[in-house]
Amino acid sequence: MLFRSAGKYGVTMTPEDVSLLRGRNYESGRRAFLERFGAGFPYDDMSAEVWREVEARLEHSVPLRPGLFELLDALRARNCKMAVASSTDSARVLHNLETAGVRGYFSAVIGGDQVTHSKPEPEIFLKAAAALDTPPGLCMVLEDSYNGVRAGAAAGCFTVMVPDMDPPTPEMERLAWAIVPGLTDVARLLEQTDLQKR
Repeated sequence: MLFRSAGKYGVTMTPEDVSLLRGRNYESGRRAFLERFGAGFPYDDMSAEVWREVEARLEHSVPLRPGLFELLDALRARNCKMAVASSTDSARVLHNLETAGVRGYFSAVIGGDQVTHSKPEPEIFLKAAAALDTPPGLCMVLEDSYNGVRAGAAAGCFTVMVPDMDPPTPEMERLAWAIVPGLTDVARLLEQTDLQKR
């Protein structure tokens, strides 16, 4: 989708270019994109086009990763407080959580419009930890983007990468406490881990 939209404006994007944007909020992504492709690029027009298509797709159905409900139920059974810390604007995040039927699992939702410094800066995870009244070093962050892993590590959180579109790299292996294939593996990881003794 982003590749196609960028092409309309005369830009050929690589997977690395997309990864540069993934996990950032709007303003941070805008700055990164203009730095990469030039200050004259119509980023706002392209972004609006992409978001119209995204929102149309997510209006009535949100794709869920396998094992999501099993993991959420396992965390709830352990009395774990949960938060969403997404670079997407909070209104969109809340809509997607409601549509997916998972809003009730989360005590706090922090969107990209609620922070000054987007991922890869740690602010959003520090805010989420504060909302849960839990020290960052006792929080587990689940991330699929490079910028998210960087932010979780910078916040001092117990950061686990669950890759999706971004494959693990040596940097991610260095920053993440663990890299697991899917959400079902996270539940097993929790069974073997005592964050209090980290």
